[in-house]
Amino acid sequence: MKLIKPIILNLLLSTVVFGQRAEQPKPETYPKNVFQNPLEIANYLAGNFGELRANHFHAGLDIKTQQREGLKVKAVGDGYISRINISPTGYGNALYIDHPNGYTSVYAHLREFTPELQEYVRKQQYANETFKIELHPKPNELPIKLGDLIALSGNSGGSGGPHLHFEIRDTKSEEPINPFYFGFDLPDSRKPSISGLYAYPILGDVNQKTSRVVVANGGIISASGKIGFGVKAYDKQNGSENNNGIHQINITVNDEPIYTFTANRFSFDEARAINSVCDYGDIQRNNSWVYQGFVKDGNPLRLFSNLKNNGILDVVDGETYKVKIEVKDYAGNASTSQFTVNGKAFVDSAKMPEINPIAWNKENHFKADGIELFFPKSIFYEDFDLGYKFSNNKHWVGDANFPVHQNYIIAIDPKDIPTAQLDKAVIVREYQKRGVWKKSYETTTLKNGKLVADVKDFGVFSIMLDNTKPTITPLNIKENSQFSQANTIIRFTINDEHSGIKDYKAFIDGKWVLAEYDQKIKRLTINLTKENISVGDHQLELNVKDEKNNTATYSTSFKKIS
Repeated sequence: MKLIKPIILNLLLSTVVFGQRAEQPKPETYPKNVFQNPLEIANYLAGNFGELRANHFHAGLDIKTQQREGLKVKAVGDGYISRINISPTGYGNALYIDHPNGYTSVYAHLREFTPELQEYVRKQQYANETFKIELHPKPNELPIKLGDLIALSGNSGGSGGPHLHFEIRDTKSEEPINPFYFGFDLPDSRKPSISGLYAYPILGDVNQKTSRVVVANGGIISASGKIGFGVKAYDKQNGSENNNGIHQINITVNDEPIYTFTANRFSFDEARAINSVCDYGDIQRNNSWVYQGFVKDGNPLRLFSNLKNNGILDVVDGETYKVKIEVKDYAGNASTSQFTVNGKAFVDSAKMPEINPIAWNKENHFKADGIELFFPKSIFYEDFDLGYKFSNNKHWVGDANFPVHQNYIIAIDPKDIPTAQLDKAVIVREYQKRGVWKKSYETTTLKNGKLVADVKDFGVFSIMLDNTKPTITPLNIKENSQFSQANTIIRFTINDEHSGIKDYKAFIDGKWVLAEYDQKIKRLTINLTKENISVGDHQLELNVKDEKNNTATYSTSFKKIS
């Protein structure tokens, strides 16, 4: 494995090593009412802390902004701006304020900053000739007082609609903490809802089945061996119909606690472990979110307490178990369901021999004709057997419905690719989601004669050549277009169907100008007023490059008339 070993050194440095779960601080240890509301309106939530999202738990509160942009966003306390981030994805335009009490407040999906902050950022964007930028001002370089206007709310980045994403983090660890613990909790008299109960045969059976079984509230099931439990549940706060996350889940068996999940605090390195907390296969196949009330050995999250045997019940023949599942919100409203498990004798059926066994707590290597895989330690949640086959010139690696916590390395021999075309080769992953085949194009490099990528999911891998340029579609400009004060923004759609957009640059009269990009709608805009473009004739050039350095260019002349 000499080829891919050096490639993963940086990855190994960032790999989480799971140890004993640390005790979480209790809610009462956090200071209450030290921060004010970031908006001047009553808070209604589109999303709460710990809400279930694709590959992560939600790290803050999504505060509704009356379905519009431009609301005043104010600093929740004294401090200084410690980080400014501008991105076409993720948090979009975001501000971070460090406070003297050891916490950091985060404000994301903003439309724009105050003029002073906007100019501070703009200077750095021009100095680096880039729209996407991350800045870390020196302590107290940009001081802020409680209630200062810092920005206007928006819909930037990966936002699905106008709102303010707001977080409280531990400044030292950068771990997000439930803002409710700081006094941001809202009037809430609504109980969470339970819409499904489940039993999981882990080593044994439930109702003579070895796959997940639906359980009726008040029902009776028979089981043998080791089983776990699951619940589908949502919460709603007053004044909002959004299905938000559950604050706490408690499972007891015969009135003895065996599992508690509490959405209180986590690290971003842990957040992807949502795919172990929830039934990942059900998410992928049906977009159905079920909390699994048992903990797999490789799950790094610290959101659990009261664990007995990791929440797994060892069923004894002839015994009866009264199972109760309680779901609670932060306000203390609770809903409960219960059912009975009748134990029966466990018959250990013969297990199929493992062909490619993978241990979650060890480094693992795999090699077949034309492919090498390296799995660092602790990137899986449990031991499993790696499925692999080669068919139709494609490598079928693992099960796309089986979760992976962190990146692994895939190296494919490009034996059928002409040498002159290797710089255009990209590794493609195909996978099925909700019955539809999809593709993702992995960032690919050529190393020691092999195509190498860091990937974070299983699927069907192959190589394709990307010789296709990105597309540039002008929306409101053509040769000799005129722009006035009433029409000051030039708009394009830019897109790349294969390896993805790597970079773009816009020039007016040969000088770089700031072009803002919203990736979710593939929209690129140039504001002639903000960029101080003078009245008169001008020449515009836009270059868009993909990950394989295919470049598209659009050039035209235009006139600014007022």
